[in-house]
Amino acid sequence: MSERLTREQAARLLEVTLPCADGQLKRAYRRLARQHHPDRGGDVRIFHQLQAAFERLAEEDAAQPVVTRGRPSRMPATAPRTPSRSDLAAIDLDLAIPDRPTPLRPSLLASALARPHPAALHPLHAVSRAPGTWLNRAAAILADDLTSTVDIEVADDDRGRQVVAIEVTAAARRARHALDAVALEGEWIRRRRTSTVQLSSSLEPGTDRARTAVATTVRLVRLLEAASWPLEQWLLTPSANGRPGH
Repeated sequence: MSERLTREQAARLLEVTLPCADGQLKRAYRRLARQHHPDRGGDVRIFHQLQAAFERLAEEDAAQPVVTRGRPSRMPATAPRTPSRSDLAAIDLDLAIPDRPTPLRPSLLASALARPHPAALHPLHAVSRAPGTWLNRAAAILADDLTSTVDIEVADDDRGRQVVAIEVTAAARRARHALDAVALEGEWIRRRRTSTVQLSSSLEPGTDRARTAVATTVRLVRLLEAASWPLEQWLLTPSANGRPGH
């Protein structure tokens, strides 16, 4: 549907009566999403309508960012710019990369980046919905305009130098709020667009592939912790070069 759904339209699509409890809404969405999922022979258009309907009814709860207790609200100004020996020692770079969408953790992220590739690092793509939402577990099957993304690849900067480019792009309202509020600390650039907020950063790849992978991991982890959107809420999506369908 091209126009924004009303609450009444969304309720009819999900076959619920307003007002409905949060648990009732989730159960209705899950039941219909399983029925109409494209992988089960369902109609893609109906599946996306159900996603939009759920988002419409759930958006009041998603209006405020979820704050994860015990995590910093912003990056410390003294955060190291390169990985320390303890950073390197804490991250296992020899993990096997799953062939299915998998929740990220620092060692898996660094291992995925350090895989063999002609570039200084292997490209990587990960998806999430927004901080703290249960939809993060299903982010890999949500419509593109409903998900947030992390993309990491080696690219040329505006001076023609090769850099490791990191982009975090938020689409959902809660996700945009999280990236809007985070402190950049000189490492990130924020770009606000009509329906997304994007933070980008770059670092020079070193001659040591493992150290470059860990440095990239540390930088991204610091940002996501500052946004109360920990790495574990993102799904690594397997593909040949980091981006689905390529």
